[in-house]
Amino acid sequence: MDKLVCIDCWRRDNLTFAQRLDPAFITPGPVHRCAIHRTLHEDLQGGPGPAVAA
Repeated sequence: MDKLVCIDCWRRDNLTFAQRLDPAFITPGPVHRCAIHRTLHEDLQGGPGPAVAA
């Protein structure tokens, strides 16, 4: 099992909707994300973006 699997893809494919909402199934720590989920996660976290003039 040396192949890295995107945690978001794994959760989507292996957990029910109710399990995805349950904090018991959310594991903190370093995770691998595919390119699509990495971009989505960075956008939601307020990653690098255009500078806003004050």
